Order: sequence, then C-alpha cells, then structure tokens
Amino acid sequence: RRVAGASPVIASVLGFGRARALPHGASLGHARGASRRDFLVTASSREDEAGAPGKPARRVRKLPKRDPPPGGRADETKAPTAATADDDAEEADADADDEDAPVVFDMKELYGESLESSASVDEKEEDGVFDDEGSDGSVDEDDTWDGPLVPPVQVSLLEKDCEGHKCGYVAIVGRPNAGKSTLMNTLVGQKLSVVTHKPQTTRHKILGIVSEHEYQMVLLDTPGVMREEFNKLDEMMLISVRNAIANADVMLVIVDASRDPIGNFEGLLPENLNLTDRAPVGVILNKCDLLNVDEIKQLKKQFESFPNVARVFPVSALADVGAQIPKNWCVENLPLGPTLYPKDTVSEHPERFFIAEIIREKIFLQYQQEIPYAAQVWVQSHKERDGVRKDLIVAKVFVERKSQMGIVIGNGGKALKKLSTAARVDIEKFLGRPVYLDLGVKVREGWRSDDAALNDLGLDDPNRLEQNNLGPAPDVVG
Repeated sequence: RRVAGASPVIASVLGFGRARALPHGASLGHARGASRRDFLVTASSREDEAGAPGKPARRVRKLPKRDPPPGGRADETKAPTAATADDDAEEADADADDEDAPVVFDMKELYGESLESSASVDEKEEDGVFDDEGSDGSVDEDDTWDGPLVPPVQVSLLEKDCEGHKCGYVAIVGRPNAGKSTLMNTLVGQKLSVVTHKPQTTRHKILGIVSEHEYQMVLLDTPGVMREEFNKLDEMMLISVRNAIANADVMLVIVDASRDPIGNFEGLLPENLNLTDRAPVGVILNKCDLLNVDEIKQLKKQFESFPNVARVFPVSALADVGAQIPKNWCVENLPLGPTLYPKDTVSEHPERFFIAEIIREKIFLQYQQEIPYAAQVWVQSHKERDGVRKDLIVAKVFVERKSQMGIVIGNGGKALKKLSTAARVDIEKFLGRPVYLDLGVKVREGWRSDDAALNDLGLDDPNRLEQNNLGPAPDVVG
C-alpha cells in the first residue's frame, strides 16, 4: 500500500467502477465500506524534495462518524467547528517536517453531488493493487456484463408433425441375391445399397429413409438369409437379420419368382416368430418380368394361402414395375408416431461407410471366386478440402491370405490401379466432388472367423469411424 515518490503529487480518481493507475510518487488509500469521497492522498516528505531518502508514506484510514454514546462524552463527539478546522490547519503547517501527516481531500467538493450516485471502488488487500473484487472474492455488480454470454446459435429443429402422422420400421428380408437391395434403392429413390449379380453382397443392416409430410418409413435392408452358416461373419449377418425382424413394424419378404419361390420362402422366417398380432407380412414376388402372366397368378394364389401372409405383390424391382403398390401398403400399416429423422435425411450412415461399400462393390464386380468374399474394406480417413484441391481418402482392402493379396494387386499393380480408378469414379458421383483415393492392400489372417477382427473391421457397427487396432499403414499403396 505504500508508494515512495520523489515529489508531492495529488492523485485523483477519474473513472467509476475501477481505480485508475496512479502517477509515480502518489499513494491512494480507501477505507473499506466508506464512500468515494473519503479517498486519502498522501504527499511525500520534504526530505524527498531535497533529494534525501524519505520514509515510506503512512496510509491513514478515515473512520466514519459514529453516534455519540448515551451520556458521558457527548460533547467530544460533536462535529468539528470552523475554529477547530483552522487550528488543525495551523498545526499541520507547524509539523510540516512530519511526513506521516496525511493531506485529506474531500472528493465531493471536487466532483459535486454526482459523486454520491456513483458506485464505490473496493481495494484488494495487496500492496499497490486495486481491482473490482470485494474481500470475499465477489465482483462488483456495477461492473458485471449484462449482455449475452454466448452468441445466438442457429439450430434446425424437427417440424411439428401433422395430425395422424405415421412412422415405423419396414424390414426387407429374403434369401441371398433375391433383389432386396435393388428394391430398397427403388423405394428410396437413390442408390444406398451396393448391387451385384453375386450373392451375399450385403453384409450390414443398411438403413434407408422415405419421408413425406404424412409419414416417415424407415427401410432396413438386411443380408441374405443362408440355410447354413460357415463362419463368424455368417453368424453376425444372421444376427443383424433377426434384430431387424424383431424391430420391424411391417415385414416385406422378397423371393425370386424365377427360382423355386416356395422352397426359398419356407424356413425363411424363424418358426417361433408370431407376426400376426404385431407386424403384417407382405410377400414380394420379384423378377416377375422373367415369368408369364399365368405363372404369376398361380404363384400369387399359393402365397396367399400361407397363414401369416397378408398381401402378395408381383414386382420387378430392376425394371421399377409394381414397386409403388407395396410401398403404399407399408405406409397404410405403419403405426402412428412422430418423426424419427429429419425429413430430408435418406440414411443415418456416415459417408465413410458408403465409400467402403462402393469399393467393395467394385471388388465383387472385378474379381472372381473367393476374392470378393475374403475381402473387406476399411476407410482409414476422409479429409475434405476446399474446392481447389481434391478430397483425400485413405482406404485399406483386407484379405485373409497373402496369396489373395497378390491377386488383388495384380501384375505390376495393374489390378489394384483398375480397382482404384473404378471406385474413384463412383465415389465422386456419390460425394459430388473430386477425390484422390489412396488404396492399399493388407492381410488379416482368417478375419471372417475371428470376432476381434470382425469388430476391428466395423462389421459389428457400420457407423464406426475410428479403430486403432488395424495395425500399421498398408503394405502396398496404389
């Protein structure tokens, strides 16, 4: 609290709410709890004027007036008169050499009545430090910010649903290569599931959303139901099918009308599954363009005789013929409910998932025999850049054996380069911007029968973006 100086200086408080910095040589004191007009300014000693080292100025606290006690010294506590004030001034002049005597300034005389309306300034209990915090750490209310703490945030909430709005899940179930993915792409209106002529192309439960003002239908495209399981991957795919059936509000069972439709339908659904009270079942006779009209009518009558079948729909999903009729039937059987996703959303999966599916689709189309079924794609990173530079996508193709890695790479890397080029074209169409695809090949021994490998490759959760257990960078980059 003591500031040594070289000459007498009068300090003043010019702001309200904060103490201003004092000129060199002045000392400012403030009695806690008193008003602003009770500030004291202490001048330095005359020895400092002469150049001799002076003593530090003593800070004097001006005590507030108190009511006189009853009886006794009432006369001594009266307010000082003008005469006593003159005596005090003469005594101060006589003791000018005493540097401990403070000079008292009445701030009200300097600033007038407006000083009474200003807030008091608290002094921190540290030497030479003044701030706007009280002794208990609280902040002066006059110095608090009354404006907004954070800027307004622009958010988009789901619109209020209309009266009688419907929403529910529709599971699409069938044997491998029956046309499930083609049907879902047709109903959604764009390509979400990869489609090839080979069975078991779909390995995940893929979600597609069809939204209108009156309803929202969530489609679940499931892997093909096989009659026999060969590895852990087949078991995982079958579990995803059962989960989709358990959560479905409406069931669409699709069969290939050109290849033993009755035999493929039998045993397709679990025997202990009772769908009559909860989820109506509609059977879609797909690929009816390969049959004549009489054959279609006969099959339709046969399926209508099954107890759990509510409707039968002859459809050609590839030619987009008859797909609107089962869609309308599903909407009619959806339960009443609120919107689950924004109306402009077509899927909940991230872009990385669809990028990996596009690469895997090209593997199914380019390679033969066991390579498509022994390969899995993991997108390691996807960096979006500005409009000038291309997006950078780093992906790995995992195979089960080292000999399979040589087949994927090809002679001089030609096969891998062809795969990368074909996948890049479709990825650019899907994203709507140019990309640079950094594609590599790596071996993960027996990953289809390894639970840890299936989890690492994201087959348990298609929406997973990060996985740290995939090892170092790819062995070969094309």
